[in-house]
Amino acid sequence: MSGAVLLLALTASVAQAADTTVELRRGDRVVVEALSGEMSISTWERDAIEVRADNDGGVSLRRGGATVRVMGAEGRRRGRSTRTSVRVPSWVDIEVGSPSLDVTVQGVDGTVTVGTVSGDVVIGNVGGKVDVRSISGQIRVTDASGGVSASSQSDDVTLRRVSGPVEVHSGDGDIALDDVRSASVRAESRDGDIVFTGTIAEGGDYGFFLHDGDATIEVPDATNARVNVATFDGEFRSDFTVRVGRFTSGRQFDFVLGDGSARIQIEVFDGDISLVRRR
Repeated sequence: MSGAVLLLALTASVAQAADTTVELRRGDRVVVEALSGEMSISTWERDAIEVRADNDGGVSLRRGGATVRVMGAEGRRRGRSTRTSVRVPSWVDIEVGSPSLDVTVQGVDGTVTVGTVSGDVVIGNVGGKVDVRSISGQIRVTDASGGVSASSQSDDVTLRRVSGPVEVHSGDGDIALDDVRSASVRAESRDGDIVFTGTIAEGGDYGFFLHDGDATIEVPDATNARVNVATFDGEFRSDFTVRVGRFTSGRQFDFVLGDGSARIQIEVFDGDISLVRRR
């Protein structure tokens, strides 16, 4: 057997193994695609990726340049639900794109990108930027320091103890932003509540937009911000003393807290707005 043929044979053998380890180099990225079922991604000390699947031949692992792909099986096994665990070095960038997959990612310092049509996504203790998209599935991100962009068309989005720029969208679900430390926050929901607790940075920009639901915004007592409120069919309540500086039709008004260095915009078409003092 020639060297080339032997290499191809070895590659095919590696690709079909249910338990596989491949070395990684700095600058490599890991891409997961065409998998169904459940996947957990965690870190270890080795500069390598380890993949374990609960059925033989259900997952393949292939390298192409600086990209290592974890792929679902082809042929008769295509679309088969698989429980897969992956271990990677903390520095690697992760990208997951699958139609029906529950994903858990823990401990990665590289960027984490997840796109799924149907599946819940849970991400925790990450240092890089997080970008998550799900058509039908809950999203939960905890302890993320590189900024978060998250969108679910039909379910809830929860962010807890995150920092960096935050952009969140939910079509028909609630948005919960707990202990957020960011100078840039934008949250939108068509049909669901928005709850925010966090700090307001000097010169920061914060926007909360709802069509049908309630907005509860909890900020520290010593907040410095100009607040713009629009309530078209709902009530506004505030723990702060409000002196209205401008009032226009459609129940829109603004007021200043402290020196007004930051900007907070809260718009609700059908629902109540509560501005709560964080004690």
